[in-house]
Amino acid sequence: MDPSSTRKTLINRLRQTNSDTRSWSEFYELYWKLVYSVARKAGLAEADAEDVVQETFLKVSKSIKKFEYDPNRGRFRNWLCLITKQQVANHYRKANKLPELPSFWNEDPDEPAREIPDPTSDWEAIWEAEDRKHAMHLALTRLKDKVKPKPYQIFLAHCIKGMPVKEVANLLEVSDNEVYLAKSRVMPLFEEEIKALGEAEK
Repeated sequence: MDPSSTRKTLINRLRQTNSDTRSWSEFYELYWKLVYSVARKAGLAEADAEDVVQETFLKVSKSIKKFEYDPNRGRFRNWLCLITKQQVANHYRKANKLPELPSFWNEDPDEPAREIPDPTSDWEAIWEAEDRKHAMHLALTRLKDKVKPKPYQIFLAHCIKGMPVKEVANLLEVSDNEVYLAKSRVMPLFEEEIKALGEAEK
C-alpha cells in the first residue's frame, strides 16, 4: 500500500474519534521518538522531554479534529512541529526561562503563524535535523523487511555507518565485490523508502 495513502488514512481515522486506540498507538509509534529527540536537542532533561512527548500527543488528540489533511501544503509536519515547540516553550516558561506564551497562540493550521519564544536560536534546524534522522530510521526499518540479512548488514555498515569496503568485507566475511553488489542493489530500495516517507510526512 502507498505509504502516503496509509498516512492519510491514519490521520483521518484519528480525526473521526479519540477512542480508536489502535490508530493512536500506531500514530504514537510513528512520532514519539521524533518529538522526544527534538525536546532533548532543545535542551530539556530526559524526564522533561518525556513530559513533552506526553503533552504533545495529548494536545494532538484534543486538536486533531481541526486539522485538514492536505499533503500538497505540507501542513501536518509543520503543525506537529508547532505543537511540540509550544510544549517545549511551556517547560522553559515553568522554569522561569521564558515569558508566558501569548494568549493568542493556537494550533489551528489555518491561522497565521505566531512567533513562540524558545531557548534555541535554531529551532527549525533542530526539527529538520531530527526529522531527517527519524525518516532514516523508519526507512531502514522498512528496508530490513524487504532485504536479506547479509545485504542489509553490508548496506548498513558501508552506506549508513560509512565503514570502508575492506573493513566491511573483513567484518562480515564477504568479498569486496559482495559489498559493492549489496550497495548497488539495496541503495535504490532505500532511496525509494526515503522518497515514500517524504511524500507521506508532508
